Amino acid sequence: MLNAGIAADSYTFSCILKCFAASGSVKNGEWLHGYLLKLDLAACSCSVVNSLLSFYAKVGRVESARKLFDELPQRDVVSWNSMISGYSKCGDLAAASRVFEKTSERSVVSWTSMIQAYSRSGLLHDAIRLFHEMTSSGTKPDIFTLSAVLHACASSGSLESGKSVHNYITGQGLESNLFVCNALMDMYAKCGSMEDASLVFSQMPVKDIISWNTIIAGYGMHGFGKEAIRAFEEMRRDGIKPDGVSFISVLYACSHSGLVNEGWRFFNIMQKECKIEPSLEHYACMVDLLSRSGKLQMAYEFIKGMPIKPDATIWGALLCGCRIHHDVKLAERVAEHVFELEPENARYYVLLANIYAEAEKWEEVKELRVKIGRRGLKKHPGCSWIEVKGKVHVFVAKDGSHPEVRKIEALLRKVREGMKKEGFSPKLRYALMNGDDLEKEMALCGHSEKLAMGFGILNLPPGKTVRVMKNLRVCRDCHEMAKFMSKTTGREIILRDSNFFHHFKDGSCSCRGFW
Repeated sequence: MLNAGIAADSYTFSCILKCFAASGSVKNGEWLHGYLLKLDLAACSCSVVNSLLSFYAKVGRVESARKLFDELPQRDVVSWNSMISGYSKCGDLAAASRVFEKTSERSVVSWTSMIQAYSRSGLLHDAIRLFHEMTSSGTKPDIFTLSAVLHACASSGSLESGKSVHNYITGQGLESNLFVCNALMDMYAKCGSMEDASLVFSQMPVKDIISWNTIIAGYGMHGFGKEAIRAFEEMRRDGIKPDGVSFISVLYACSHSGLVNEGWRFFNIMQKECKIEPSLEHYACMVDLLSRSGKLQMAYEFIKGMPIKPDATIWGALLCGCRIHHDVKLAERVAEHVFELEPENARYYVLLANIYAEAEKWEEVKELRVKIGRRGLKKHPGCSWIEVKGKVHVFVAKDGSHPEVRKIEALLRKVREGMKKEGFSPKLRYALMNGDDLEKEMALCGHSEKLAMGFGILNLPPGKTVRVMKNLRVCRDCHEMAKFMSKTTGREIILRDSNFFHHFKDGSCSCRGFW
């Protein structure tokens, strides 16, 4: 265009900078910046300068963006938003917050960028709080704001907050918006309420592939494998062609419900009928399916026969299966592959250490813990949380800091005594410690999910569902106690761990042992 002698205008520059930002072409963007300086950048329109600012922010060159921002003689709302977004994406929440506080004219983009920044940094309740501040200020959220705050609600497991956002959406007449409905479904599924997720889905006037994938994945993570399969087949009857994500969702559902034959059937349909080449995620689902159902050797052979190189996630799925089915020898072989692929990932060392601990191989546990310490690896501490009357209560193992801890411990002792009278014995191997039976039992009673469940039973109205979130996998002893508590209290207990949701009702669990 330039060689043809045609002069570029503001629209040309803005368009090409968007292209460079989208493709991550840093050098081309810097070249264009130099070209604009030759033309006299100060004389360029505000839209061009803002496009350049946005370019630097989007490609992660936030220092260059800040330098340009500081040199601007005039700044409009787009300039400020670009800086907030830039700092947010590079993880500098403090800088993003400082710019946000200085912004005199906050647009919907300003608020949305800050909500996303808090959410990315794990400050989920701050993101939700900021949304309510935004609506109180008179700024009307758009669909991207609503998606961001619903994501924060989903990640935190705050069903009450999610429902308040849903009420806002209904009040604004956006309950039929496809983008918003998909985010609502995802939020309800991840907050433990598949009833609400299913209701949103059934009332949608139009459904796209994302809608179907979301509801299938939701059923899967809650252990409702047959419902996930029904939804998948209904999607196909409605003429929606499944994509790779659809098959990940349905295979995941089969895995968590122990539906081995159905999993193989869908794996074959994907390749033969839909002509979709399996990715690492699909292979991981199949390994997980075989491992959870106890077919460990078959899973091992399946991995060895894969046409693509397995990653740590695939070997890790088999290692988890080894823990579920207490196969120490295979776990040791599998761990060698995992440690070779991800030598700095503490999670797999801890997993193998737990396998040894459950088998009471204390010397091996000691060696692994020394190795973890020598490498300077950090493991995530286990914690559980529950929302009661709009307030989130967080518990860690052996937590004595909560003001109601004595009441909770008394309740748990009473539950344990009741379990023993009915013939249940504590699963002492899951104490993961070398000590006598009494010490192990006391350690088990202090698990964070037990404390959170006990708090919920003490503080929620009779009959109210107890919803607990945990950042790690729930142990089998806690699993057994949750079943017993659901039976004796007449409550439904929904426990979300790092794998999926467990629905405890009348003494049984939705996972049916495939976890």
